[in-house]
Amino acid sequence: MSSKTYVINNMVTRQDRIDELLRRLAAAEPCETADEALALICDTLNTVEDELSGVAFNPDYPMDDGRMYPPREDARREVDGRPDVRRYRSRGHNILIADHGAFRIELVKGKSCLLSKTGRNGASL
Repeated sequence: MSSKTYVINNMVTRQDRIDELLRRLAAAEPCETADEALALICDTLNTVEDELSGVAFNPDYPMDDGRMYPPREDARREVDGRPDVRRYRSRGHNILIADHGAFRIELVKGKSCLLSKTGRNGASL
């Protein structure tokens, strides 16, 4: 977590939670498959949110309770010209995951990359 962590109503700020998520994902072992990468992203996000958000997981994904939720299959989109890549759309981010386990998290606006992680084979997205 950043050295400046702000807590509002027992909740670490969203940006600090995103920073912590990205730090943990960057430190994790590379993945071998898309399913493994998706599980890493989902499990890591849920762990960060359980520890820092102050909001319990709600399986109905209310999207307005102050908690960030992992991507779901109904948010999965095709990527033109890349049948080997899945895209998961969230409110402000796209998560692109390649069949070989590499993934990239980027902002929707401006498409700036927040994290790019190679797969276990060393290939990037």
